[in-house]
Amino acid sequence: MKQWIAILVFVVPAIGSRAQNNQEQALLYKANQFYQSGRYNEAEQWYDKVLELNPNNSIALFNKANALQQQKNYEAAAKQFEQAAAVTNDNDLKAKAYYNSGVAAIKQQQLANAINAWKQSLLLNPYSDSARNNLQKALNEQKKQQQNNQQNKPQPKNPLNKQQADNLLNQLRQQEKELQQYEKQKLKPVNTEKDW
Repeated sequence: MKQWIAILVFVVPAIGSRAQNNQEQALLYKANQFYQSGRYNEAEQWYDKVLELNPNNSIALFNKANALQQQKNYEAAAKQFEQAAAVTNDNDLKAKAYYNSGVAAIKQQQLANAINAWKQSLLLNPYSDSARNNLQKALNEQKKQQQNNQQNKPQPKNPLNKQQADNLLNQLRQQEKELQQYEKQKLKPVNTEKDW
């Protein structure tokens, strides 16, 4: 498969807002520290703690998806990226979530899902060269696969017209008659008595 542009991975830092409480911020900060130190499994567990407090925390969802992707758990990562995109109002985060979802899909060889994800990403951020390039590569790959599928399909045989079918049927009838005559001749009794 073609070389895809590297995964867009970044950890969104804990941003203080009135909607997030102090405990949520502290847990998110701790999870981000584990992520940045390359301890992705532990980071994932801490992101889960944030999500227990607030299941719609788009930053925790996005960062957890990145941690899953770093652990090569692409199926779970794709679902988390989609969930992050669904709950956020931040179009930049949403575009990045769709982009990474496309990367996770391509890692699973799910070309159609990757194409859809990169299209969504480009709708939100039309200036993303990496999304555009990956989308173009994926569309080229899809076209190539469709052409290969067309070439591998058995070509239908040309149907016989009525005259050809009648001729073939007559030939088969004639062969059947000849075979029956041959069989009758084989079954005729042979005179074994000698004439002296």
